[in-house]
Amino acid sequence: MTDVREPDAPASGAAKAGTQDFLASATVTVGANMHDIWAVWVDVNAWKSWDTGIESTKLHGNFKAGNTFTLTPAGGQPMEVTITSATQGEEFSDETVLPFGTIRTSHRMEPLGALVRLTHEVRAEIAEDAVEMFGVKIWPHLQSGLSTALNELAEIVAN
Repeated sequence: MTDVREPDAPASGAAKAGTQDFLASATVTVGANMHDIWAVWVDVNAWKSWDTGIESTKLHGNFKAGNTFTLTPAGGQPMEVTITSATQGEEFSDETVLPFGTIRTSHRMEPLGALVRLTHEVRAEIAEDAVEMFGVKIWPHLQSGLSTALNELAEIVAN
């Protein structure tokens, strides 16, 4: 089951002056081993196998906070992404700083008996002068790809 929160709801906390927040999340519950999920998450170079919105990814160094990877979205330009947190077997978050704003993603898993709840969230803080462009050209792809990628991941790791 996937639950997607629409971006028109204000994000938690206030946006910085001169910016607008966008927020979407997807959650799925799956019968899977948390170790298997973590293994898929840390294999950054293979993310395109479960996220069709990604053309390529290349991890620089180990999968840990402070390290980076290059992500090229399908049809887009490469961008540097910084891993901002990584708690083995539980969660990781990353951040991409772009000329028009910052995009942060978080990936969490929690055990529910024999099942695991996976949540992916995207939060974008966009400069006011770029809100229209972002809302029309970029956000729809980020938002629609969120649940699709999460469901693909769940399919890969399901027992």
